[in-house]
Amino acid sequence: MMLLSTSTLVTIGMLANLAIVSSYGTTTSTSTTHPSRSQFLKAFLTSTVVATIQPTESKASDKRFNLSPNEIASIVEEDLVKNSFLTNGKLTRSIYDEKATFTDEIDTYGLDQWIRGTSKLFVGPPGSRVSLVGPMEADDKKIEFRFEEDLMFNIPFKPVVNLSGKVILERDEKTGLITSYREYWDQDVKTVLMTAKFK
Repeated sequence: MMLLSTSTLVTIGMLANLAIVSSYGTTTSTSTTHPSRSQFLKAFLTSTVVATIQPTESKASDKRFNLSPNEIASIVEEDLVKNSFLTNGKLTRSIYDEKATFTDEIDTYGLDQWIRGTSKLFVGPPGSRVSLVGPMEADDKKIEFRFEEDLMFNIPFKPVVNLSGKVILERDEKTGLITSYREYWDQDVKTVLMTAKFK
């Protein structure tokens, strides 16, 4: 792996908004002081990628209602460790409410929008790698876990960055389905950007 040159990083950053819009579409923005995946994408991504995922329909009868904390935590852990869903959007849809929102510090996406955008912007394993850091914590109200990842972007140069953080998944009190995904990074955007490498 080689470090990206400063000029390359600047060029990529200048065209970042085009990639975010083409991959995720219109989002809802709020201001914040915390780093997030979207902040990094807007500072880093470029070009329009062509991979697409058609939204999949999920009927109410397909949903897995009111799972125990251990059961739902086990599914989320498999999605993270085995499926690497943070890099490719391959989550277990049956445990999510169809109106679930996926939020970082400045943007909020719908379920299909998040799946589609994540699959287009990132390269899954073996290009990217995701690890669970510590135990998966769950109760009737939420699931929380920490992660560490090498994330490869599906853009020219195939840059790879390293970051860590946490995800909090909130559950509906009546159905037990996940209604909210929130992701937080440990590092600021500049620090993550400086880890960028390419093959």
